[in-house]
Amino acid sequence: MNAMSRATGMPKGVVVAQSRQAGAPAQAYLRRGQRYLPLGAPDATTFSARLDAALIGPEPSAGSLAHLIWRYQQSPEFKRLAARTQDDYREQLIRIGRAFGREPLSAFDDKAAAQRIFAWRDRRAASPRRADYGVQVLKALLGWAAGRGLVERNRAAGIPPLYRSDRRYKVWQDKDVDAFLAAAPANLGLALIIALETGQRQSDLLSLRWSDIDDDVIGLRQAKTRQDVAVPITARLALALDAAPRCSPYILVRQDGDPWASDGGFRNAWRFYARKAGITDLTYHDLRGTFVTRRLAEGWTLQEVAFCTGHSFRNLGSLERYADRGAIARALAKRRRQQEPGVAAQDARLLLSHDP
Repeated sequence: MNAMSRATGMPKGVVVAQSRQAGAPAQAYLRRGQRYLPLGAPDATTFSARLDAALIGPEPSAGSLAHLIWRYQQSPEFKRLAARTQDDYREQLIRIGRAFGREPLSAFDDKAAAQRIFAWRDRRAASPRRADYGVQVLKALLGWAAGRGLVERNRAAGIPPLYRSDRRYKVWQDKDVDAFLAAAPANLGLALIIALETGQRQSDLLSLRWSDIDDDVIGLRQAKTRQDVAVPITARLALALDAAPRCSPYILVRQDGDPWASDGGFRNAWRFYARKAGITDLTYHDLRGTFVTRRLAEGWTLQEVAFCTGHSFRNLGSLERYADRGAIARALAKRRRQQEPGVAAQDARLLLSHDP
């Protein structure tokens, strides 16, 4: 799934070309297969409306699922999604339209609709995460329709995911961190430390600016959840930030000092140096779980961790999928032994006194 280009700020498929005529404004185009639909100058007052109309397309026949898709993309609920999420949703909505667009919306009130959704998911099972994401978007679409009384119920709501992954035990150890820092250039070393010390997602960290630092705190709004978070800057992160060059508004940049044009470019560079360091079973996202595990092991409360990760206080249990319980238990045991050496010695004397 491709996100919006950080260089142009445009959705997927939109390209901006500079005019060959001196002084003429740049022109934007929406790529549709081999065709490029002109959208006009990006700074024109009518550009936003033209872009929305091009992305949504002409109005389909009323009463069809295609018409529901068309309406949903114009809804306040869709427009409140993060820009990257809108981009990903559009990609899946196109696939949903190809599969079900001609069906009448009333067909999704029938019990057989769940069977058709299962069959569509299963046909895409070779890529389980993509199949699951398609069902997730269809679930959001039908949930929006049900909320507005357009269908009786959401027939996609009970479709279980195909992909299951438990990465709680994929924790970066100190040896892994040291190996990567030794193999990678300084800009990627900073990317590791800032993820390890803040627990934020890759896309949020690539968008992070120096202006987001306020004294000893990094504040940001997460793109995925639109949640505002504030993370204390640790001593280790402070040293790394002090040593980093400020050649760009962005904190994380390429080796040439330019911002990363896309998540994909960063991901490819990260994988290259991870392999060079001999790290093959850990990902950049695993640093988020490592942050949770380390903070809980240090004695942070779930609420304190959630303040940093952006998890809801109503669903603190979701942090469990990030935490390595064994590592936390070992750290707690070590801290308890250090805090209560006198009690441990007294217990040992009592036990020895009962030996025959």
